[in-house]
Amino acid sequence: METLKKVGMNIVVMALAVAILIVGALPQDLTMGLFTNYYLRLIIPSILRIAATMALAWVVSAKLLKIDAGELGIKLGKPDIKLVLIAVALPVLILVFYAFVLPGKAYVARPGEFWKSAITALFAAGIPAGICEELVFRGMIYRYMKKTLGTKIAIIVPALLFACLHILNMEKFDVVDLIILIVAGSSVSVMFTMYAEASDSIYPGALAHAVWNALIVGGLFGIGDIVNGSANKSYIIIPVESSSKFLTGGNFGVEAAIPAILGYILAAFLIALFQGMILKKK
Repeated sequence: METLKKVGMNIVVMALAVAILIVGALPQDLTMGLFTNYYLRLIIPSILRIAATMALAWVVSAKLLKIDAGELGIKLGKPDIKLVLIAVALPVLILVFYAFVLPGKAYVARPGEFWKSAITALFAAGIPAGICEELVFRGMIYRYMKKTLGTKIAIIVPALLFACLHILNMEKFDVVDLIILIVAGSSVSVMFTMYAEASDSIYPGALAHAVWNALIVGGLFGIGDIVNGSANKSYIIIPVESSSKFLTGGNFGVEAAIPAILGYILAAFLIALFQGMILKKK
């Protein structure tokens, strides 16, 4: 009975967390039309989204789940340079692989729109998604589940939920698309969990998440025809001259391709190794 109660509470927590993601995004959606300046229309609503999501997550966690700010991982700590380097290196290596290892030749698809694309990448896809999703998945869900059901379940179940929610970004898919997306989404979720576990904070994972989104899916760079389930409309486009879904990621994009999946796994391994989770420091 006690186990069933814990499982039930974790289901409630996951539902509340997803609801916080949705409700927290409303201030962004409602205020974008208030600004005529393109940059203000991106930046201010994004800040409001982050503030609303953090406030909702803190209230729900503190009042209902009895998790304080420290347990939630929202207290700032000293940055770990190794985690920062991994966060930056992963998307850069993926871009280098597709631009220089494969035969596709990068080109500027939107001349004169560099700064517009860069700000869009940071404030439409990078920073708000990085902070809000890490707060909800690696702050609320992971930490509550770890506390009540153990670490292994807390890694696996939120990873599958994280992957499944990204199916909503796809306009069309088949069985292969679905499988590789779930594998990729689960793998990247585990990687972000390693950031949270290594630092006891959401911020290193939020940085990694934001940098990845800004460089890979935000509109500054775009690899292949499909990016995050939509047509590639990036400033710099890197074609993928292959029909293999294991290189293109199918109808989700290269985030679900084998090079990215291997990158997520390697990054997770390195974080665990550097933090002594695999080999104890002598």
